[in-house]
Amino acid sequence: MVVHEKGTMPLPQNEGLTLSTAYETNIGIRMMQINRLGGKYGSCTDGADFLKKYHLNYTVQLCYTMCEVSFTELKCGCTPVSTPDVYDTEVSVCDLLNKTIRYCVLNVNYDILNGYVDCECPTRCSEQVYTYSSSGRQWPHAVYLKYVLIDEVCRRDYTKTFYTDLCEIYKTNNLTDYDLELMFGNFVAVNVYFEDLNYELMKEEPLYNTVRFLSDIGGTMGLFTGASALTYCEILQVIVEIGIFFRNRRRPTVNNIN
Repeated sequence: MVVHEKGTMPLPQNEGLTLSTAYETNIGIRMMQINRLGGKYGSCTDGADFLKKYHLNYTVQLCYTMCEVSFTELKCGCTPVSTPDVYDTEVSVCDLLNKTIRYCVLNVNYDILNGYVDCECPTRCSEQVYTYSSSGRQWPHAVYLKYVLIDEVCRRDYTKTFYTDLCEIYKTNNLTDYDLELMFGNFVAVNVYFEDLNYELMKEEPLYNTVRFLSDIGGTMGLFTGASALTYCEILQVIVEIGIFFRNRRRPTVNNIN
């Protein structure tokens, strides 16, 4: 099972969560909205070119998948098994029983994983990310299996294909523990819910924008202007004090003697 953003292509082989049979899994999910600036502030994409080329909404994982498909078709002449079904191509699926094709496909995967092939898959400028926590328990109980689940299965038309013999035994109420054991591994339960109805918003903002730049220029100019005016006053004060000093020095001292 894959928990993914609405409108995007699920990739169970890369992002899937395994659900065990004879088990009830509870999955609590949280949503996070991420908005990136892009442009001169970073590398991100709105996915418009990807959508135009593949007719699929852009995700990073899907971009790497389509990159693998493109390079496999180019180098090996076939399309990998993991190619999304919605991808329209006339190239046949790779025959992995063929040793040459198998090694070619492995080499393409090796080159992509080690960065020898530049797939150019930046992050999206705006995306929803779901995080989840899971817990579970063994399920179903033998009594619930016998009197609820099996009764529901045998009551439907599925008995034409599945459990025909067991349903006949069930009608006679002679199911043994071995018969129930055969059915346990064919049921799975999953409950998906939001842990919180609020979501977290992660938003990038420019640290230094035009308004702040002009404000800093004005503050700096004001600082220098104020410092200059103060310097002029101090220079005038020094000149006046020097003049007073020399004037007092030349004045004769008169002592009155009786």
